[in-house]
Amino acid sequence: MVQQPIATRSRLPVHITNPVVYSVPSDSEESDTDDHDIVFSNPQHNPHYQRVPELDFLAQPMDILYAYQESLRQKTKPRVSQDDIAGRQQHLDNLRAMKQLTMEESKRHYREQSRKYQQEVANIKSAADLDQNELDKEFESLLKERRARIESAIKLDKDKLQKEAARKEAERKAKEEKDKKEQEAKKKAEDEAKAKEEAAKRAAASTSCSPGGLEDYKKYTAVLDYYKQHYRPRLEDKTFRSTVFKEKMPLKRFIKQLQFKPEVVEQRHVAIRDRLLAVKQQSNDAYHCLLNQMAKDFLLQVRTEVSSISWGAYFYARLAMLLMSSLPEFKDYLMVRLFKRCPYMIPQYHDDPSLSVKEMQKLQRYEYVNEEKTEFQPTDMYYLYQYSYIMFYAALVQMTPQRSDPPNPYGIEHGWIWLARICNIPPRDITAGLLYHFLHVAGQRLLQEYPRQTMKVLRLILDDILPLIPRSRENASPVNELQRVLQDFFQTGIFPKMKEVLDKKV
Repeated sequence: MVQQPIATRSRLPVHITNPVVYSVPSDSEESDTDDHDIVFSNPQHNPHYQRVPELDFLAQPMDILYAYQESLRQKTKPRVSQDDIAGRQQHLDNLRAMKQLTMEESKRHYREQSRKYQQEVANIKSAADLDQNELDKEFESLLKERRARIESAIKLDKDKLQKEAARKEAERKAKEEKDKKEQEAKKKAEDEAKAKEEAAKRAAASTSCSPGGLEDYKKYTAVLDYYKQHYRPRLEDKTFRSTVFKEKMPLKRFIKQLQFKPEVVEQRHVAIRDRLLAVKQQSNDAYHCLLNQMAKDFLLQVRTEVSSISWGAYFYARLAMLLMSSLPEFKDYLMVRLFKRCPYMIPQYHDDPSLSVKEMQKLQRYEYVNEEKTEFQPTDMYYLYQYSYIMFYAALVQMTPQRSDPPNPYGIEHGWIWLARICNIPPRDITAGLLYHFLHVAGQRLLQEYPRQTMKVLRLILDDILPLIPRSRENASPVNELQRVLQDFFQTGIFPKMKEVLDKKV
């Protein structure tokens, strides 16, 4: 682009009319800018001055119209010359030629590479064709060998599958048999539970059961149900069952060989306690299984001993008290087993008229006397066994700690509750014997703890309950003894208690 000369500016021409040349004022003290009398002389000619022709137009007058026309010509003048366009076109042609040449060179290179690769492929194919026959032969050999192995493996798998199928079939049949038995057992348990529930409803609606005692019994049976659900299934394991059996035998021997001496009772308590606590550290399941089994063995021994030696109830009661103090879980197992063996602990008579005689005897816990379980024990023997449980219970609730014994965990308050419950139910044949044997052991302790209330209950028994008790051959003696004891008490104020030692004259 051509630079526009300065002369084309739109302005008036400059004419210098003052011939005087001024210089810049000085800031010296001798200088005075206000001095108008100073006359400046003409400057001397500069020997180094050179004329610049391009700047001559600045000193010349300019025509405004000419300057305007010149500016228009400069504006309309083409910015790119024809030479530039031709050079640019030549450059583009050169680029196209170079691009075409490069593409042709690339194609030639690719064709050369393709021919080279094709040659290599042909060489590889030729070498592969040479080895193909040998490879085919080797492959056929390997294939035959592999087929032989596969056939052998298939045969082995078939044999294994047949054995596995036979085993699974046996397991399936065993599982079906087990499920069938479980279903039958479950149905039986449901039927029994339903029957128990219905019996409980009938008992609650009748006058043969104490509702409060039945509630206590349900609490104890809940413990037994938990045992059956969580602990007893472990006994199906042979190793576990063998371990429990080995520990059960010495415990049973300790109970069976109990002597009616205080020091022997203490020794047996320590031996049983230490053995069970050692088992508990190793297996809690085995511990509960042994507690349940020991409760059954304990009550069986109580029934056997106390039925023949009445005062032995005190020693078994003291051993039970010590065990319940040192092994708290034993109390629940002992009580639920006692309530099951002696329904009069509830008390519950199970004499619903809608039941048959055998059904009532079964609920009342009569024991079979033959292996076929078709004949129950006689009534007098049944009464004797039930009296044994009542005397043991009375001895337990009236038991007071001796020396360093712990507090009784099942004290006299339970005895008072039982006495009140049985007196609130219409009496049966066995009621006189139950009351007599209970009071013969725990009567004195009840009078000590609850003197006024016990006096009222004893008067109620003598005046109201005894006359209502049906007389029979089996209860004649208990009725007479109970009446005699109560009459003597109200005359003398002394209530007799069964001695804790054998009478010397016996």
